[in-house]
Amino acid sequence: MNVNWKRFNKYLYRYWKIETLVILLGLVSLPLSLINPYLTKLVIDRAYANKDLKLFLILAVIGASIFILNGLINSLISYLSSKVNSQVRFDITKDLFRHLQSLSLSFFKDKSTGEHIYRISNDVSSVSGFISNSLPQVPLVILRLAVISCIVFYLNWKLAFFTFILAPLSFIHPYFFGKWLKQVAYRVIDKSQDIYRNLQEVFSHMHLVKALGKEEYEIKRFEESLLRRTDFEFKNARIRSMSSFSSSILNKLISGIILLYGGYQVIRGDLTLGSLTALMIYLTQALGAFKSMAGFYENIFVNSVSYQRLAEILDIKTEIRDKEGAAGAKILKGKIEFHDVHFTYQKDGFVLKGVNFTIKPGSKIALVGKSGCGKTTLLSLILRLYNLEKGSILIDGQNIKDVKLKSLKEQIGICLQEALLWNDTLANNILYGKDDASYEEMVKAAKIAQIDKFIFKLPQGYDSLIGEMACKLSEGQKQRVAIARTVIKRPSILILDEAMSSLDSETEEKIIDNIKNEFRDSTIIVVSHRLSTVKKMELAYFLEGPADIYIGSHEELLRNAGYRELFASQIEAASEEGIIF
Repeated sequence: MNVNWKRFNKYLYRYWKIETLVILLGLVSLPLSLINPYLTKLVIDRAYANKDLKLFLILAVIGASIFILNGLINSLISYLSSKVNSQVRFDITKDLFRHLQSLSLSFFKDKSTGEHIYRISNDVSSVSGFISNSLPQVPLVILRLAVISCIVFYLNWKLAFFTFILAPLSFIHPYFFGKWLKQVAYRVIDKSQDIYRNLQEVFSHMHLVKALGKEEYEIKRFEESLLRRTDFEFKNARIRSMSSFSSSILNKLISGIILLYGGYQVIRGDLTLGSLTALMIYLTQALGAFKSMAGFYENIFVNSVSYQRLAEILDIKTEIRDKEGAAGAKILKGKIEFHDVHFTYQKDGFVLKGVNFTIKPGSKIALVGKSGCGKTTLLSLILRLYNLEKGSILIDGQNIKDVKLKSLKEQIGICLQEALLWNDTLANNILYGKDDASYEEMVKAAKIAQIDKFIFKLPQGYDSLIGEMACKLSEGQKQRVAIARTVIKRPSILILDEAMSSLDSETEEKIIDNIKNEFRDSTIIVVSHRLSTVKKMELAYFLEGPADIYIGSHEELLRNAGYRELFASQIEAASEEGIIF
């Protein structure tokens, strides 16, 4: 078991003042908890034996006062420990989320949402709880054990020696059960992630579930997932019960043997009854300390699962990051150059292979090609969402690898086919593109996207909530809100990747015209399968294969068989209506 907890201890060090106070309070609590057993000895050997009521009352008051004071100190220790735990959990969660945000898009395509949610919630809680509650208690437990040992050896070294020979047996069961619990913990986490993933998918696809009448199917699937996890939870509970039972039996056995030996000494007259009582209380505390150490050892096994899962994510290097010496750059012209660009997702076939082309500054071009030919990939590379296998991409003559990512993305606006909107107001969704934009800028963006009239008709206007996955909007309305979100930042390079596929031709043409008028100096790239949209662009870039891209006007590209085949049905339909291409 190779777990380096020091990695997360840095979060605990940030609150060393509070932890120092906790330790100091623990040091105060330690002698208080050790006084009462000795008071018990005095009560039995002196107050009871001599029938001294005054001494009995004095000892009772002292014992009660110590008990109350110790209770208050332990309550304060519990409060401070909980506070530190909350802060540590906050810090780890914050850093984990920040790290996840820094990872490349390809990472998220290989992992489920449920897995990320479970790590951020359950795994972080397990690790933060262990390092903030368990680790700081170890030195106090060791100190308690050392002090009790000294006291017990002072009172009766034979009984003490006998006890500390038997006490290490307490570590047998956590070693055995800890490994077993670790294996089950992996299974419980795995099944829990499945449940998180299924829930996320079901709730985000509720329209589909209702439309196809799959409610009972989803209920059955969810219940089966719950049962699979419950089976492992039951197994975990059985193992913990067995561990607790074996620990209890072992401790009772040790205590019984010690008591028998102590009783034997009392009968022989080598030990008073009061001394035996005090010794048994001290030894019970010592066994409790041993049990705490054994429990700590068991917790290392169990919590190491969450530790390893967090470390696994935090160890992933950020692939897409600013190059050393990268600087912010102003895109003035919007000239885009691809030089011998190679890219692949799976290492077993290139999506783009040796692509070369140039988009002139301020051009209004259409990027076309069959589905799956690499159009979206090509656009993603302009934004540096992925690293190239080979080649370079230049904007205004500067390699995008030499430009800070934030600077690059601030000046490029992209609108995707799937309008990913937040469960928030229309205003906040549009302002997500530029959070410091004015109300007038927001309204202007909505007008460009042809969504302003619809918004003004709503009772709450821009403050209207659109629901989860924008369920209160039609697909066309979603796309127009997404376009408004893109154009509000006034990008130097504007990309529309099938961003109007759910709109009618008339609305799409109006939006295209608005964009061309508003962004005369910007480079505009439109991906569309609609021929009327392609014709509105100055040039078409036809991506036919990983290495083949053809550039020309619509009329020029009609001589290309692949291009003509791509729009064959639309050309034929238009010809039947008497429109000549």
